[in-house]
Amino acid sequence: MARGLILTTQARATTSSFTTRISLSKPKCKKLLTYRLHLPSRVSSTRFFCCKCSVSQDPIVITEYKQSFSQRMAMAGLKPHHRIAIGVSGGPDSMALCVLTAGWKTDGANAVGKSDDGFINGVLGIIVDHGLREESNEEAQIVSSRVTEMGIRCEIAKCSWLNGRPKQGHLLEEAREMRYEVFQNVCTKHQIEVLLIAHHADDQAELFILRLSRNSGVLGLAGMAFTSQMFSKSTHLYGEGSKNKGILIVRPLLDFSKEVMYKVCQESGQDWVEDPTNQSIVYARNRIRMSLRNLSSYTFQSEVQGVISACRRTRAYVDQICNNLINQAVTIVDHGYAIIDLEILNPSKVTDICLSKFVALILQYVSQRNKPIRGSTSKLLLHYIRTVPCKTSFTAAGCYLCPAPRSRGTKILVCCSVNCPQNSKIELICPRINGEQKQNFPTELEQIIADGKSYSNHFVPDASDVHFLDASESVISEAKTLNIICESTYTGHSFTEEG
Repeated sequence: MARGLILTTQARATTSSFTTRISLSKPKCKKLLTYRLHLPSRVSSTRFFCCKCSVSQDPIVITEYKQSFSQRMAMAGLKPHHRIAIGVSGGPDSMALCVLTAGWKTDGANAVGKSDDGFINGVLGIIVDHGLREESNEEAQIVSSRVTEMGIRCEIAKCSWLNGRPKQGHLLEEAREMRYEVFQNVCTKHQIEVLLIAHHADDQAELFILRLSRNSGVLGLAGMAFTSQMFSKSTHLYGEGSKNKGILIVRPLLDFSKEVMYKVCQESGQDWVEDPTNQSIVYARNRIRMSLRNLSSYTFQSEVQGVISACRRTRAYVDQICNNLINQAVTIVDHGYAIIDLEILNPSKVTDICLSKFVALILQYVSQRNKPIRGSTSKLLLHYIRTVPCKTSFTAAGCYLCPAPRSRGTKILVCCSVNCPQNSKIELICPRINGEQKQNFPTELEQIIADGKSYSNHFVPDASDVHFLDASESVISEAKTLNIICESTYTGHSFTEEG
């Protein structure tokens, strides 16, 4: 699915010449101890504390935010009558998302009503209790009460950890994976096919910096997708009888800053909770967040926004190329096997960046894994798919690739490798089924996806407006060459942690 174009604000790099510095390594124990001593005493006993909201003395025009939110929901193909779920943590981001979603559902000509019990029709808030602290259930109940007061029905879902806790050293990563698994299960139980997540522009900024520090390419630097699709781990069938329709994840706040989240809550009189661990310098993402707050230069922020915008345009272009190639050259047969027609694909005529993404999408679709394909594996796959006719087999990313029977190497069969560990979140692709494009009437989810794709296709740039396709050049260096950023931004700001 082609993604929406979303602007963000970011900084930092270890790539050439862009010298903004944020320490991503763990701080020394002495520094960490000093930081902890400065936390309020109440924080040590409970990770969450409540923030009481008072109505703004200088009222903002929240109507503008609601209108902007409605436009983004339309971009995703969503209408107020569609049944949706919201991931709710209780922080200002998810509370603002609840406020805006409730308004989108109940305001305007296409508004929906309320059920007999007073809840807005077709919306469910999902609160995940990770169960890692004694007070987590009480906190979830507080959040549930506040969301319920908005007219949004809520469900609290508790995580079930193997051995009682995540693996040590992988808390954030495993908590995130568990959270999405819970979202999937609750949505499936209630037959809901759309999930809203409260990621916003500042989250994109942090992700950009983190990925830039790890030398990510242009596709990674484009950040989170406006829409993506998540499939169940338990169902791995794609034939006619498959019921694994997946869940569409929509991030309608990616154009909004963190400041707007606070303003929406304030103007609406909504309280929220803050997690003091978000201030902990143990985690690289938190150190990035704190460093970004020190960047007051509007020029710096807006110019880096331009870099991200260019990355997103490039990714939209690559996605469009990949979608076309998939529809033309890929057939999905029963049980999710894929067949790539090399004669139609003509790999020698496809650029490396597009062909790499094309192969990654196919393998992710078949294996149901979202782990990116990087480095030597990506290079080996490129060499494999460019070799026509195909004469050998290859195993990568949970998939087994080999010449398709009776094709004389002109087609590649892609199937799951034995004991492939599956993940639940993959990008949406629309291949042919058993050699023919589906002709039946679309389901509601398929129609939503089609409407969103139709909208986004109007904004896909042509090749003349796409930059950074040459992966050999640093994105930041090329941005300076293209005058997207000026010398001062290219040189950057220098700041490190004290101590």
